[in-house]
Amino acid sequence: MFAGIEIRGHEEFLLCTKAALRFLHPARQFQEIVSHIAIIRQGTRSGMKAWGKQPTFVVGRRTWQHSALWYAGAIAHDAFHAKLYRDAKRENPATEPHANTWTGADAEKKCLAFQKETLRALNADAETIAYIEACAENPTYQGHNTGWRSWLDYLKRWW
Repeated sequence: MFAGIEIRGHEEFLLCTKAALRFLHPARQFQEIVSHIAIIRQGTRSGMKAWGKQPTFVVGRRTWQHSALWYAGAIAHDAFHAKLYRDAKRENPATEPHANTWTGADAEKKCLAFQKETLRALNADAETIAYIEACAENPTYQGHNTGWRSWLDYLKRWW
């Protein structure tokens, strides 16, 4: 447990996750981040399970084994997906939010903007910031060419 976030995975994952969270801790965005993620758990690929009772960031090896700075930015990014989901759910609690309210190109741009803002607060290098900016120019960069709703359906089946 770190700042109210439950961490699930093997020992190396726990150490890397705590290091990323410690890295995030001084940023002014930290409270917003921890208020939108209940669990961070190790997985085969990264993704945000925002619709769960306990919003869960599942983290693949390529993310958690990267630098603490990069992992911290990924946590911020996916926390913002959960924020977008919760905001949409709050507006209409009786129905599930439309996928485009928290995923898709517009949502991805918002998450990348929050990630960039957080990375800047953490004094990220210019190359890292430029990479995030380049991703924002093509917010379908993840390569899921079957569309965001199909990707969301896949994630729900996967979890």
